Amino acid sequence: MATATGNPQSPPWNTFDQAFDSQPEALTRLATTLPDLLRRHTAPQTRRLVVFGIGASRAAAHVLTAGLTARGVSCELLTGADFTAEHVRPGTTYLGISQSGRSVEIVRALSAAPAESRMSVVNRVPSPVADLTPRHLWLGDVADSRVSTVGYTATALALALLAEHLTGGVDEERWRSFGGRLATVTRWRGAASRMAADLLAAGHVDLVSSGAGLAAAEGGSLLFREGLTIPASAFDTRSYLHGFMDSAKPGTVHLIVNRGSEALLARQLADHGSTVHLIGADPIEYGGGGPLHQIHLPGLSDAELSIAASVIFQMVVQEACATTGRHPEDPVFTRLDTKVVTAA
Repeated sequence: MATATGNPQSPPWNTFDQAFDSQPEALTRLATTLPDLLRRHTAPQTRRLVVFGIGASRAAAHVLTAGLTARGVSCELLTGADFTAEHVRPGTTYLGISQSGRSVEIVRALSAAPAESRMSVVNRVPSPVADLTPRHLWLGDVADSRVSTVGYTATALALALLAEHLTGGVDEERWRSFGGRLATVTRWRGAASRMAADLLAAGHVDLVSSGAGLAAAEGGSLLFREGLTIPASAFDTRSYLHGFMDSAKPGTVHLIVNRGSEALLARQLADHGSTVHLIGADPIEYGGGGPLHQIHLPGLSDAELSIAASVIFQMVVQEACATTGRHPEDPVFTRLDTKVVTAA
């Protein structure tokens, strides 16, 4: 299998702002088309999954793994980089996630799995990943930006629907309305601007959450590194409480997606003088004097909250770039050995 020596891009591509604006409509369309694909390609009795994802796709996969493990379906998340035929186990479905359909690690891992056990979530068709997996959930060739926006949120939505399909059925009406509800998140642009100012002042940021919220944390850290070239790290909540938080001090910035179990962490950090931005479905009580800022997105499920938080982080990139003059698409490195060479 040949791999690329550079990172040629496959059309169509939008600017960051264009792709950002397309999300409500794109996700509404996807929520309408995916349930039929799920019924045709995915057996509801699937009880064990191994998921291959890397980069933004790996981040989005936390929506799936959280939804499945909470309901008793075994789900293991790997990059696929070290997966071989010796790791194949009976009774397992191997799911590859790749927006481009050309990720080297995903192509290699799926190639090692039996053909009948392969599935994928993919945006580009045709592509090497789609060719390997006749059972694929197609995102419809959404025109993403090079620093992923709608490609990421579309992937996360598809994985949320897959988790529901495998554990009792998709709430189709709720998901068809999600794009419209997501559009209202933009009313928090002022809060996103304040986050951007804090990130630029600190020069670094930690993102923390659990369950499906970890998708937003990992996706956000990649977004800030690629789009803003700011060092950003993602942590699960329990690990952060066990010691990673000890580097916090006045001036450090922490973005937390609250699934209902992050309130203690947010209060401790704010009491310590660290700047905390908390995104959650419900507000938390805080009587201290520390810099704790809250964004409330009521009525959202864990998966919906994760996607909405990701959109807020995209607004942070827009606001920071408006201040610095940087374009999120401005390249830093040429990607070597990350994509499979195709005839296109």
